[in-house]
Amino acid sequence: MFPDPTLTWQPFPSTLDGIQRPPFVFAYGTSRGVLYLTVLSEGRAFGLEMHCQAYFGVEELLYSNVSHGDETGTYDGSIYIKEAMHSALLKAQADCNSTVDVRHFLFVGGDYCYEVLSVGEPTIHAFNSDAEAVAWASQSRS
Repeated sequence: MFPDPTLTWQPFPSTLDGIQRPPFVFAYGTSRGVLYLTVLSEGRAFGLEMHCQAYFGVEELLYSNVSHGDETGTYDGSIYIKEAMHSALLKAQADCNSTVDVRHFLFVGGDYCYEVLSVGEPTIHAFNSDAEAVAWASQSRS
């Protein structure tokens, strides 16, 4: 499912829009079915949590150089979060379990890019520092 040249993204407006590009995104794994990510970008720090069915991270250089979705999958400094309107991952999930309504999100990072198959929308927390965001993610997992 990676790369997925049939994938189409749409903007998902959020409080992360306009952050300096490229931000650094760190996955802290899942705890009780919830994924925790931090997004760090020159003095701005955010925590994201979402009920997660699956997620994967791909090194940014590889992610940027494969045919994986349309042009809106990249981050241009405006709308940060993207949501898939159609993807092979959504289709596979529907084929396996059509009773769970999932959504497919993209979080572009300067080191790794993450795609998440989530139940519902991400919850976004703003922090005053990178250290606060990292502490939140570490504490949330325990």
